[in-house]
Amino acid sequence: MNFYLLYIIFPQEVPQPGIPKFLGVLLTIGIVSICVYYISRYLETVYAKRYKKPFFVHFYLNYKKLPSNLVSFLITNAFYNQLDKRRKKYFEHRVMRFLETTKFVGREGLIVDDDKRMQIAIMVIQLTFGMRNYLLEYVETIILYPSSYYSILNKTENNGEFNPRSKALALSWEHFTIGNLHQEDGINLGIHEITHAIHYCSLKSNNISSEIFHDTFLELEKHLSSVELRNKIIDSKILREYAFTDKFEFIAVLVEVFMESPEKLKKQFPDIYTYVSRMLNFKYFKV
Repeated sequence: MNFYLLYIIFPQEVPQPGIPKFLGVLLTIGIVSICVYYISRYLETVYAKRYKKPFFVHFYLNYKKLPSNLVSFLITNAFYNQLDKRRKKYFEHRVMRFLETTKFVGREGLIVDDDKRMQIAIMVIQLTFGMRNYLLEYVETIILYPSSYYSILNKTENNGEFNPRSKALALSWEHFTIGNLHQEDGINLGIHEITHAIHYCSLKSNNISSEIFHDTFLELEKHLSSVELRNKIIDSKILREYAFTDKFEFIAVLVEVFMESPEKLKKQFPDIYTYVSRMLNFKYFKV
């Protein structure tokens, strides 16, 4: 019997295809990582529902630093100045990330300079400083007009608006500036429109900061279902009439008052103050 016949009778074993060892290791690591992520995400959701805050707020692998010509804008901000050295570092990092990821556009001849960009960036970061997810997912562009402008979207004359479809925030620079000059009247265009963007993110995003904002807002709505309390709020005039347009305008105006007159809000309506503080996870006022 020749070798050829033996080969036919006793066929050689053919190596079966398989996954290379290193790919198997990577696949295992990937599966384990996904499992760990979803388990930790679930545990954090449970934790947040009980304690009204995330596991952590600040964690950065690399800290971003502002160019020297922009640092001077930070040290003129009262909120930034009250932070300790570590939190100032976090604040600067967040401002820089916001500037890197957000496009600024001037309309009707308005020139967008460093002062305008920094004022808006600082306001966004102050409002979201207690939130881990601080970059506004539905704001990629900020459009600045010299003054009031005609809104194609709403067919009205506007001072500001948030357009989630275009992922844009439009502001009248004149009215933005006026809001910053009068910081105790509960009227601040920047805070108002940024709050609309945060609120919208809470409805559409599934990150922990959005969950906390949304869930706490629902609790606040339930708390405000009391006719007696609503009448008390109206009689106090702590919120301007525009707040009672709908629930979106209510929370935007309420956050304006929270940021500008926290002592006044806490004194008159301590429960409402607590709800807003939880929504934003904002624990930085000494009131």
